Amino acid sequence: MTPEELERHSDLIKKAKILSVASEQYFKAAHAIEVGGSEEERYRFIKSAKELIEDAFPEIFQVRHPTPKYVIKEENDHKVLKTIAIVVLILGVLYSFVKFGPTGDLSKTWTADDIPKATAYPK
Repeated sequence: MTPEELERHSDLIKKAKILSVASEQYFKAAHAIEVGGSEEERYRFIKSAKELIEDAFPEIFQVRHPTPKYVIKEENDHKVLKTIAIVVLILGVLYSFVKFGPTGDLSKTWTADDIPKATAYPK
């Protein structure tokens, strides 16, 4: 036999032994039903048999999730950060107007002599 055939042969014998043990577990569960055994005892035998079958045939019981065709990357949304930056910029400009200059309060820079000159009717 070739190495592949030997490996397959040993794999099949291993599966047969596992299925034999699982079969015995099912027989024990059936016997527990016949003699009126507890539900927990029956459940334990059946659960053990199912786990053995899953071990024997992992290719059947493994859930394969298909890979998505298109992976959508989530981009960082800086909308809130941009909005906060614009608000801070506007408030900063308004504060600088109030603190350092052109706020409409002419009393800071004008004197009493400037008012008649500025309000005179042009000739």
